[in-house]
Amino acid sequence: MNDNRKSFTLSPIGASAKWFFAVLTLLPILIVAFIWWGHPDEFSEMPLWLMGLLLGIGPAILIAAAMGVRNPQAKLGKDGLSIKVSFIDKQWAISTIDRANAALVNLESRQELRPKWKLWGAAMPGLSSGLFKLYDGRKAHVYITDRRKVVYLPTQSGPVLLSLERPREFLDTLQAL
Repeated sequence: MNDNRKSFTLSPIGASAKWFFAVLTLLPILIVAFIWWGHPDEFSEMPLWLMGLLLGIGPAILIAAAMGVRNPQAKLGKDGLSIKVSFIDKQWAISTIDRANAALVNLESRQELRPKWKLWGAAMPGLSSGLFKLYDGRKAHVYITDRRKVVYLPTQSGPVLLSLERPREFLDTLQAL
């Protein structure tokens, strides 16, 4: 895709997702500390490097994922749409997007469009990001932080659902292409 694209900021993750990340990152450390405190002899024969590995991998992956969702971007231009969020880098040609049926939807009232099962990505309070199966059975690429204001983009490969900072401007730009 070329550089004649307009950038749109995806809505940032909410406080609930940030707390979830923090708890998930600290939980293995707290569990090991609790076990160690109650039964220190259980760890006497475990090499320190293994302990560091066990306590470091999970939090490191979660921190890397959290850092990746800090500046999520969607770019839209005559050649199509691209989304870059954490480990997700997906593109759709403009010819595959059904621009006439793109809309701003409220997922609180449109249950059939809500993500039901995560196939790949992240799902936690305040953030759904990745490939999901919707309640209506279709697979969709989603980045949702606010269920009340979601841009719904039907494409040939399934819908795209996005929480954007300026959803109306995004839809206006899409219709003008």
